[in-house]
Amino acid sequence: MRDEPYRWIEAIQDRRDYIEDELRLGSPVVGVTYDAGMMLLTVSKGQRKIFEVHDRIALSAIGHPADIERLRMLVTDTASVQGFQNATEDINLLRLTNYTLAPAFKQAFESIVGEAYIIKMLLAELGSTSGKNQFTGINFDGIVRTDPSFAVIGGTEVIETGMQKYLTAAKTDTDRDLTTAFRLALETWAIGKELSSRGSEETESEETQIDTTQMYGVIDTAREEGEIEVGVLETAQHGTNKFRLLTSQEIEAALK
Repeated sequence: MRDEPYRWIEAIQDRRDYIEDELRLGSPVVGVTYDAGMMLLTVSKGQRKIFEVHDRIALSAIGHPADIERLRMLVTDTASVQGFQNATEDINLLRLTNYTLAPAFKQAFESIVGEAYIIKMLLAELGSTSGKNQFTGINFDGIVRTDPSFAVIGGTEVIETGMQKYLTAAKTDTDRDLTTAFRLALETWAIGKELSSRGSEETESEETQIDTTQMYGVIDTAREEGEIEVGVLETAQHGTNKFRLLTSQEIEAALK
């Protein structure tokens, strides 16, 4: 009986290694703010990856499609029920994260006799003012990270660190327009995608950045197999619903 805690710790570590290995090649997701709102960007292969949760909340994720859909429906249905039973103002990202998603992630991960969710999720909430915007990333083990300016999810922590370094260098540019934000997010995505294709030893080296030519080479290759997907939450959108997906025409124009 004395060795039971050690077996549990070992099982948890094995589970973590397995999930990270499953997620490593997933298409990263990048979230950035711009002068008119917030943006989520990824590259998808057939299946949609960016969704509306509620009027001012959107999400994207990497991982097993069935897990993504199950948890997307969980948070969307929860938001709908809260809005019906209480008021629209009661629906916020903090409540959905802390009371619905994070506990579900944590319980599934730590219950080693059951199946864990193979997923990382990134959510965005458009505030009534720019100072209240928030990105929230949820790891497969239930750990939550928040940031008002930008966020990323990638297959491993090292991949995410490489993407964050690139975004941090551009963080002072608070007046970026939609096109500038799109290019920044797409270039950051390319860094994550390139790092995910490297071996573990290469990825863990200090040199994780790539030049612009390499970035757009990665992007061109990815577009041959999939398509760029971008969801935005815009303050200028009429009505209470602030979410929309960029059209293919808008994406092509931003690439020129």
